[in-house]
Amino acid sequence: MVRLPKWVLMALALALLVGLAGTAAAAEIKGKIKIVTADKNELVVTDKDGKEMKFQVNEDAKISLADKETKLADLKADDEVTVTYEKKDGKLFVSIIRSERK
Repeated sequence: MVRLPKWVLMALALALLVGLAGTAAAAEIKGKIKIVTADKNELVVTDKDGKEMKFQVNEDAKISLADKETKLADLKADDEVTVTYEKKDGKLFVSIIRSERK
């Protein structure tokens, strides 16, 4: 049986904790699009309480309109959306946008 020194075990445990703490959990918001700036990959959504949230849309984000894959430029103000995002360095980065146009 291989026995590791205690300091090695402590370093591994610390590395694991730091790695888990750095993992951002995805969050979701439902609301209406206020502004779409496709050339800058930006999106502003207003939630049901009137709070505006500004998002940076990842290049590889999955975007759908009426269950069909689309581009950010195809979305319009007042489209109802569900946005899945992660907060990193104080910014909100979108990974999924699902929209139903009314």
